[in-house]
Amino acid sequence: MIVWQITLFSLSIGLLYALAVSGFGLVLRNAKFFNVAYGGALLIGGYAMFWLYKTLLFPFFISFLLALLFSGLYMFLSYKFIFSILIQRGAKNFVLLITSFGLLSATAASLGIIFGNQATFLSRHLSDVYTVNFLGGTLNIVQVLGFFFIPSIVAVLAFVIYKTSFGRALRAVEDDEEVAELVGIPKKKVAEKVFFIAGILGGLSGIAEGFDLGMVPSSGIFYIFPIIVATILGGIKSFWGGILGAFILGIAQQLTIVFLGGSWVQAVPFVILIIILLLRPEGILKR
Repeated sequence: MIVWQITLFSLSIGLLYALAVSGFGLVLRNAKFFNVAYGGALLIGGYAMFWLYKTLLFPFFISFLLALLFSGLYMFLSYKFIFSILIQRGAKNFVLLITSFGLLSATAASLGIIFGNQATFLSRHLSDVYTVNFLGGTLNIVQVLGFFFIPSIVAVLAFVIYKTSFGRALRAVEDDEEVAELVGIPKKKVAEKVFFIAGILGGLSGIAEGFDLGMVPSSGIFYIFPIIVATILGGIKSFWGGILGAFILGIAQQLTIVFLGGSWVQAVPFVILIIILLLRPEGILKR
């Protein structure tokens, strides 16, 4: 029974990471740099949901859609007015990385000023996030919904990437930007769509985390490091590799909590990162 409960928790964490990694990997493979500002999309999605649903008392569905729109626009505008300009000027990846970290820090600081630095829960009543018996184990309702909706979201994203004209253009840009432009694929427009979609996925992750464990402005920085590690672990050039890395990291963190205690869980991503960089820097799946 205990083993099964641990398994359910591990899968739940892995699913949440998989959702976040899907969006982060899209940006990484398209823009070719680690966009730490993706953590800001998680914050924008979560805090927009809090503001609309809990403060202004908008209906849940309207709040949810508007929060995703805000997080998508956050990533879209960051590309439109910051990263695309730097890329056109020939900025190195290190400059883009530092810029993205600065944007995330500014976003977190701004949200802290507006909403405060205390833990923020998105449910109007704590009883909204109640526990249920699921497949012989105990999970809260957010985790149970994740088992049903996150695989569907990932499947839709995979279909878009591998079975649509936009997906073919996206993969062409990932493979070779110059050749893609020569055959008429608008690299900049593809990137704008990628950043917007990634922002929506990040917003979804932030909303799920806000209902499950709550949020603080520093959550964006805490969440982005496991996302980066899962992406590198699975393989930065592989969509499915990132998903695999997410589940491995989720299982590793849950086992750490069980055997070593919760105080060690934040160290797990860094230990895994060091190991994977030493043994297989290209990740588990190369492509």
